[in-house]
Amino acid sequence: MLGKARRMSRLFVGEKQRCLLSPLDHGGWLGPVKGLDRPQAIVERVIEGGANAILASPGFLRAAAPALTPATGLVLRVSLTAGLSAQGTQETPIAQLDTALRLDADAVAVSVFFGREGDLEIYRWLAELIRTCEPFEMPVVAEMMPPGDRAFDATAIAHAARIGMEIGADVIKTNYCGDVAQFAEIVAAVPVPIIVAGGPKTAGDDSTLQLVRDALAAGAAGVAIGRRVWQSADPAGMTRQIRAAMAE
Repeated sequence: MLGKARRMSRLFVGEKQRCLLSPLDHGGWLGPVKGLDRPQAIVERVIEGGANAILASPGFLRAAAPALTPATGLVLRVSLTAGLSAQGTQETPIAQLDTALRLDADAVAVSVFFGREGDLEIYRWLAELIRTCEPFEMPVVAEMMPPGDRAFDATAIAHAARIGMEIGADVIKTNYCGDVAQFAEIVAAVPVPIIVAGGPKTAGDDSTLQLVRDALAAGAAGVAIGRRVWQSADPAGMTRQIRAAMAE
């Protein structure tokens, strides 16, 4: 097993070929908030809890390198939201394929927030990146987010996800619509692995675990739970609960 297949095998693991991706890529948007203020420590916690892959920026991964294991899948965020900028509502490219190759990443990730200024520009850049990655067999994770006023609308999620598939992304990361049957239709219409985003932290753990169970029941290939994990009192324990829910 070589190239893209080998890289994908580090992201989607186990008998069911699922991904528990820990997104630790919020620092450019939110700053060094509690939970992300110690990169190595939070990586240690989520790996201890059972996350098989990490999503982070180049600088974050370098800072957290001592905590990474050879088996840890690495998804390099190559676009970032600049939270301090008045124009920071859309992603900005921060790295290219050569950075991912030097860091031995298993995939690169770009986000497109439709409905925000600059969405077509970052969409075009994502398409160019996909073409650049193809000869090097580097998988591309496209986080395709529908407009904010339709963030959890099944039709809008399906459309955003389908755009990512149409331009050639290998994996789609997007929102869960809240309904198993409707999301199953999205999965059927977007025939690449779909990873469900966790979204903002909620009051309790039960809703997070139910989201995980429902998304997987609908056919999602994995979950990417960020704030609900690293903002919790016990990130390792929360990750462990998500891992257990994925194994049910």
